[in-house]
Amino acid sequence: MEKTKRIMVSLLLCLSVFIAACSSKEDKWQKQLEQQLKITETKLSRLSKHIDEGNIANVGILKQYATIVKQQKPETRELVQALALDAGADGPIMKGLKVRLSDAKADIPGAVSMGDEQVNKVFQELSSIEAAAKPDTYGMLLSDPINVLADMSQGKLARVASMSKEASKRINDAEDFGVGSQLVGNPQYGHWSSQGSGGSFWQWYGQYAFFSSMFSRPISYGSWGNHRDYSYYNDYGRSMYTSPSQRSQQETVERRTREKFKRSNKTFKSPYATTKQTTAKVSRTQSKFQPKTIAKSKTRTASSKTTTSNYRSSSHQSSRSSYGGK
Repeated sequence: MEKTKRIMVSLLLCLSVFIAACSSKEDKWQKQLEQQLKITETKLSRLSKHIDEGNIANVGILKQYATIVKQQKPETRELVQALALDAGADGPIMKGLKVRLSDAKADIPGAVSMGDEQVNKVFQELSSIEAAAKPDTYGMLLSDPINVLADMSQGKLARVASMSKEASKRINDAEDFGVGSQLVGNPQYGHWSSQGSGGSFWQWYGQYAFFSSMFSRPISYGSWGNHRDYSYYNDYGRSMYTSPSQRSQQETVERRTREKFKRSNKTFKSPYATTKQTTAKVSRTQSKFQPKTIAKSKTRTASSKTTTSNYRSSSHQSSRSSYGGK
C-alpha cells in the first residue's frame, strides 16, 4: 500500500508539473499574440490617419487621375469611381484589412488552445496585416489602379513606378490582355471562376465588370499564368494583401491548372515563379515579405520559413465581394 501511495503521489506531481508547463506556454502565446494584435491595430489606425490627411503621394495621384479620366471618358465614370475608392480611408482595401484583423483577433483563443502550429498561423496573419499597413507599401499597392487609369487615358497620363506598356511587354515576355490587366489575379477586384473543363477564367466583381468590354477575350488562368505582365500586387504585395482563404483559393486554381496542362502534355509556369521586371526604384525598395513566427523560436521577430497560412481557408470572403461582387 505504501509503495502504491508513493507511485500515486509521484504521478500527481508529474501531472501537476505538466499542467503548469502547458499553462505557462499558453500564457506566453496569449501574451505574444495580444502584443502583435496591439501593434497591428496601431499600424492600421495610423495608416487610416495618413490616408485621411493626404500624407501618401499615390493617394493624391489616384484621386487626380480618376478626375481626369472621368472627364475624358464619361462612359467609364462608375468604373473609375470604384477604382478611386481606395484613395479614402474607408475604401475596400482598408475594409478588407480590418475584416482580416477582426478574424485573426477572434482566432486567438482557439489558436492558443490548439498549439504552436495554429498560434504561428494567427501570428503570421497579424504580421502580414501589419506589413500591409505601412504607408509606403499601401501607396505602392495603389500604383496598380493608378497605372490602369494611366492606360485608360491612352498616354495622356504617365504610369508610376512602372515601365511603359510596350517596354514591359517586351522585357517580361508578356501578353497584352487589355486595359485593366494589372488588376487580374488580385482578389480585391475579382476571382478565378472554374469551368467544367477544368479551366479557370477571370471574373470581375460587379463594380469592375466594365473591364470585360475592354478585353479582347476572356482571360484564362493558364494563359495569364504563362504570360502575365508586371503588377505590384502579383510581384510584391500578394503575401501582405491576401487573406488566408484567398491564398488557399489561389493555390487550388494553380494546382488544377497545372494538372490540366500535364494531362495535355503542355508546360505550365506558375504566375509567381519569377518576379516580373519593373523600374529600378521599385526593385530596390521592395522585397518579398516573409511573415514572422513565434512558436519554437527564441525571439518574436524570427523569420518564418516558406509556410502558407491556411487557417480560415473557407470562411473568409473579400470585402469587395459584398460591395456589388459575386
